[in-house]
Amino acid sequence: MRGGSNMLPDLCRLDWTALWRELTERVRRPDGDAPSARSRRRAVDSGAQPARADAPAAATSADRPDGLLEFVLARLRPEHTVLDIGAGTGRYAIAFARVARGVTAIEPSAPAAALLHDGARALGLKNLALVDAAWEDVRIDPHDIVFCSHAMYASLDLPGYVSKMDRHARELCMLVMRVPSHDGVMRELSCRIHGQPYDSPNFWVGYHVLYDMGVYASVVMEPGVRRWTDLSMADAIERARRHLRIGPGDHDALIRATLARRLRLEDGRYHWPDGMRSALMWWRPSR
Repeated sequence: MRGGSNMLPDLCRLDWTALWRELTERVRRPDGDAPSARSRRRAVDSGAQPARADAPAAATSADRPDGLLEFVLARLRPEHTVLDIGAGTGRYAIAFARVARGVTAIEPSAPAAALLHDGARALGLKNLALVDAAWEDVRIDPHDIVFCSHAMYASLDLPGYVSKMDRHARELCMLVMRVPSHDGVMRELSCRIHGQPYDSPNFWVGYHVLYDMGVYASVVMEPGVRRWTDLSMADAIERARRHLRIGPGDHDALIRATLARRLRLEDGRYHWPDGMRSALMWWRPSR
């Protein structure tokens, strides 16, 4: 793996790795949410529809256009093998398996893995293998392409996570992260409450972590944003608390005043400038 970031004087460096760790520790909830519950909450927050328990993953993956998926598929060849880290219910893994020679899907959540298995079986796919393990713990052979979409946020050690991806990729590494809105309400509130503009681990922090590692990743950005909306001001306040990881009564006056100023009420819904957009970082492994 590349190196050299420790050559800079401390006074010249913002420690992005430490910031990533701080944000990850903050989002690790003390309420013991199961991974499936967190996934459903992320889906609601992003404006996406969570997969139904009775719907094969392949069907849900076709519900909306996905420019990042199309970018990856355009680079897949029939002889490729793909490693999908944190494959979830198979939105990407199943699409990869329809093109590539073989796909290994790493997914430690049993409910998500069951949906992935059912989706692959419904399509008659025989080239998709499931591995029940966390990426940090799994021992596996290298693949041509190593891919990860939104599964790295629970990792306190992003450099270690990325270095392992790099070691296991023969041709390409690909990492998808959410992109915070540059003028978002959450950015403003996080600055006021936490003293820095990020409410959670995200692309902007992750890109700088990779840069400090010496990884000069290319970036493909989704062109559009799926904006958040809420039915009531109470729902919007709860959304803000959830993202900021603060409880009722903490900073309520500030949150309410900020939302009243920044949110737009239209057609009975409160519309945020914030929303869900993802970026794909990709690079060739250091070999």
